[in-house]
Amino acid sequence: MNRTTNPTRRRRTAIATALACAAALGSLATAHAANAAAPSAHTAHQARAAHTAATPYVINHYGEENADKGRAERRPAHLVLSEFTSAGDLHWKQWGAKKAVATGEVTGNWCLDTCLDKPLKATLTLSDPKAVHGRKVFSSFTLKLAGGSGKYDAEDLQGKRPLATG
Repeated sequence: MNRTTNPTRRRRTAIATALACAAALGSLATAHAANAAAPSAHTAHQARAAHTAATPYVINHYGEENADKGRAERRPAHLVLSEFTSAGDLHWKQWGAKKAVATGEVTGNWCLDTCLDKPLKATLTLSDPKAVHGRKVFSSFTLKLAGGSGKYDAEDLQGKRPLATG
C-alpha cells in the first residue's frame, strides 16, 4: 500500500464515520422531538376522559322503563322535556359543556289535535348544567318552533323551562 493513500483513506474513513454519527444523532433528535410533540396515547386518553367528564348528560324519562326515575343520556334520539312536551327524531348539532342543540320534532298535550300525527319541527337547546348525584346534567331547555309558536299557547314554548334532573 502506498503511504500517501493511507492517510487519505484514514481521513475519508474518519469523515464517513463522523457523517454517519451525525446522521444517527439527527435521527435520534428528530424521533425524540416527535415523541415530545405528539401526546402519548395515555395523555390523549386522559384528555378525552376529562372532556367526557365535563360534558353533561340529560335525564331522559322517555320510554316506559325510564318513566319514573329517568336515565342519564347524551345525544338521545327522543327526549321527554316535561309532563306536557316531548321531542323526537333529534339530530344533535352540538353537545358541549355549556349547552346542547338539536333539531327535531315536537309534540305535546297542547297540540294533540294537530301535531300527534304530524309533529312540529323545532330547535331544542339544553342549558344550565348542574351537578346532581355526582353527575353533571342539563337542567333547562328552550324550544323554538319552526315558523314560531303561532297558535300554540303553551308554557313549554315560552322562554327557558326547567328539565327534570333527578
